[in-house]
Amino acid sequence: MWVGKLAPPQTQLEAVPRRALLERLQHDALKPLTLMISPPGFGKTTLLAQWRTSLLQDGDGAPVAWLSLDEADKDANRFLAYLVVALEEAGLDVGALSPLAHSQALDARPQRTVVALLQALARSGRRFSLMLDDYHRAECDAINEIVLTLLERGSPWLHLVVASRSRPSWPLATLKARGLVHEVEASDLVLSLSEASQILGPELGQSALATVHSKTEGWAVAVQLARLWLARGSGSAFGLPSFSGRVAEVAEYLAEQILDNMPEDCREFLLETSLLERFNAELADVARGRHDSAMLLSRLTQFEALLVPLDAHHSWFRYHHLLADFLRPRLDARRAQQIHRAAAGWLAEQGDWVIAVSHALRANDAELGVRLVHHAGGWKLVLRKGILYTQSLLQQFDDLTRRSEPELVLMQSYLQAKLGNEALASELMRLAEVSVKGDPCLERDFDVIQAMVHVYFDRFEDPGNWPITGAAAGERLPDDPLAQGTLLCVGAVGSIAQGRMPDAVQAARAARAQMRLVGSPLGENYCLMHEALALAMSGPVTASRQLIDEALTLAEANFGTESSLKAMVGCFKAQHLYWQGRWSETQRWLQEAQESLEHTDGWLDVFAAAAEVSWRTGLRQHGLQHALAVLDHTAQLASDRHLPRLGHLVRAWRVDLLSQCGLTAQAQQEAQAAKLDFAPHSPADAALDWRNREAGVLALARMQLATGAATAALSRLQRGADVLENAGLQLPALRLRLMALVAQSRAQEGNIGQAEIREALSPVLQHALPGLLLEVGPAILPILQRMETGLPPAVSTVMTQLRGWQAHPVRQRGRFSVKETQVLELLASGQSNKAIARALDVSENTVKFHLKQIFQKLAVDSRAAAISAALQQGILSSEP
Repeated sequence: MWVGKLAPPQTQLEAVPRRALLERLQHDALKPLTLMISPPGFGKTTLLAQWRTSLLQDGDGAPVAWLSLDEADKDANRFLAYLVVALEEAGLDVGALSPLAHSQALDARPQRTVVALLQALARSGRRFSLMLDDYHRAECDAINEIVLTLLERGSPWLHLVVASRSRPSWPLATLKARGLVHEVEASDLVLSLSEASQILGPELGQSALATVHSKTEGWAVAVQLARLWLARGSGSAFGLPSFSGRVAEVAEYLAEQILDNMPEDCREFLLETSLLERFNAELADVARGRHDSAMLLSRLTQFEALLVPLDAHHSWFRYHHLLADFLRPRLDARRAQQIHRAAAGWLAEQGDWVIAVSHALRANDAELGVRLVHHAGGWKLVLRKGILYTQSLLQQFDDLTRRSEPELVLMQSYLQAKLGNEALASELMRLAEVSVKGDPCLERDFDVIQAMVHVYFDRFEDPGNWPITGAAAGERLPDDPLAQGTLLCVGAVGSIAQGRMPDAVQAARAARAQMRLVGSPLGENYCLMHEALALAMSGPVTASRQLIDEALTLAEANFGTESSLKAMVGCFKAQHLYWQGRWSETQRWLQEAQESLEHTDGWLDVFAAAAEVSWRTGLRQHGLQHALAVLDHTAQLASDRHLPRLGHLVRAWRVDLLSQCGLTAQAQQEAQAAKLDFAPHSPADAALDWRNREAGVLALARMQLATGAATAALSRLQRGADVLENAGLQLPALRLRLMALVAQSRAQEGNIGQAEIREALSPVLQHALPGLLLEVGPAILPILQRMETGLPPAVSTVMTQLRGWQAHPVRQRGRFSVKETQVLELLASGQSNKAIARALDVSENTVKFHLKQIFQKLAVDSRAAAISAALQQGILSSEP
């Protein structure tokens, strides 16, 4: 419902021009924020409208955006959608944000939209004025955060003008101290005697004028009400002195007098339509069950101080908030329920599901609200509108309804799965399982949601559970292409998990056909990611790379340059850059993904790609401590999201990392604790856990090479590569074979033929994967040097990097001084403070000081915790 939100009310009242106030506002307009605070009825909206007109008529043609807020705008993405459209209406090129805003399907992370909006403002090079009217109606922590971000980061291009009944919960004292705020208060808005005279007209004598001004205290709405009351001849200014009470009571008295003197049909119309936030004749007819709304509206034009037109054609209206507050309690409760129900149905037809459900619930009709959610698409709203929109819809229902209605329970389970809340998602599925029995539609939805829960928590024990062909999906879920596409995506992810890459490709392609059929670019993006990963693992890396680039283009075109979806695709883009040897380019993609992966969508394939690229590149660029921090963070993510396979990968990667850094004793201990030394598998078994097989073999072989057991490492790598290759996993097998070159060279004292080397390098050159040579590390350099004359430039560049790494091997980036390191080592050996002081020839107080520094740097609070943290982070190489 955009009408009346993107421009000030189109009232034709002879409003008093507030020239002095406008001059003051313009004088202080260079400050980033103009804040207008007053109780209702002081003319904030009228003043803002006059200022807007003045700015638009100014010779510079300064762009001005307007947004009127209401309670439904407390939802961050709804607020941002209106904000984007308001700025677009004012002339800002918002790019890909435009279609997302119009469909209320912005990114699940509001700050990403804010960043994209700030970028659009910066590109424009112009300073926009953004007027937010009735801010108090939408104020909440989420909206405050957005507005403060715009204020802090957008001040060169954005002048914020905020009108509110109450002071927002902002750090105003700090903002004022920095000179960022010009505040206008109620006392500044009071009408002078001469201004009141312009409203009341010259017919009113000076004595009566003084009486009205005194009784209304210059309160604009009360003066307007007095004008209406006196103009109808139903009252006299000389009756006001006998009326005692506060200004608010004067206004209520005047409103009641005006209402009582109206014709019955007009009074009834006002009462019945006061429940509607904004309305036109059609909505009023539907809500009232009548056909005379257009005629009544035409008769009420004289009451524009109270019934405010919202558009130039005077077809949409809202009530002055004071009048609405006055009218609503006076309507019969049963009649109010009827009107709310009828309005809910009309709004649902317009596709405004949030407001439609709000009306249904205000009618105390939760059953209608649930039906509306069903007609909106139920769980499919998550795919069409995103996480936040669906949450805002669900949060309107009370806890009992959310727990007792199967449709709502399923939606919540899907949302919690996407957010990584395994226990809650599983509990909700158990709750829904019984209640969906006997309802074919709900049973179908349960089937799909259950499959999605399996994806997000990496449960793929039964390979036959999920369809991989369009025909199978159609048979299982007839006449529902979106559900079919979703289930096929599950089949693709499950096939990847089980190492069945051809099946994954088939399922992803069939799913994409269904997503195209229903026009879901979000669904298409998922399909492209699944297919690209499956192709890469099975060999055609170039084709995989093209699909990832296509997915990035699709994500940007439909969801903007700052979307969480783009960040997710960026994890796979970083993976391809890693394989290509462009390690320095991976960081920007990984940084964009970090926040999204923690708070929104994501499954094991995404987390594993991001984590491995991040720690391996980070090791060379930032050192051991950085890589360990990445793995610690990933381990916590695996625990939080209940992804045991990711946890196992982290343990294997830690052994790999420690071995690369020469911490072999610690690597051996961790390998033993993680039980990485598993026996060889058959190809079928290897495929079921190919990720951990690949990571485990690489880690153990690296550890064996570090301890001089080259022959054992070679045997392990060759067996592992054969198993993976026989399972069709060509890229994982290639990684093992490249490491096997190093093991073979050491085992045979460098006696490897050029033909063997060329054969091993052939896939690297064919698919442009020199990054896998960087992954092996400087140990492969002597082997490459034997072939240097016949290698392409990309490999020569890699060799230059490897020479640099060879000259400057990875070392532990010390966080501790020499003395602190000595104290830590003695502490780990079990020495007391006194013994440490004697050994280092320092005082016990000095030892305590060093311990305090060590505890602080390790973020611990005890000796035992310090030893544990130092061992875990590789600072100490073995148990004492």
